[in-house]
Amino acid sequence: MSANELVSLIALAVACLFAAAFLLRRWQARRSRPPLVAAVVVLALGGGAVALALLGVPYRWVIGPAFVAAMLAVLVSARTERRLP
Repeated sequence: MSANELVSLIALAVACLFAAAFLLRRWQARRSRPPLVAAVVVLALGGGAVALALLGVPYRWVIGPAFVAAMLAVLVSARTERRLP
């Protein structure tokens, strides 16, 4: 694994942890379900992507789609939460 691949994995892990922390704070403030579900999804995507990359799957196949999927989970959570009373 090259240094660039390792930096990409670390950046994805930090981004997923940051997003999950943000979502958990939002869940604590409103006690609505979408942020909690999105936080679990973001952590699972980040952990799964890092695990697959460490197992030998080319990191470009894993990192990009995992990042996009995590961002979509955050956006769907925000949109769904806004609709709740």
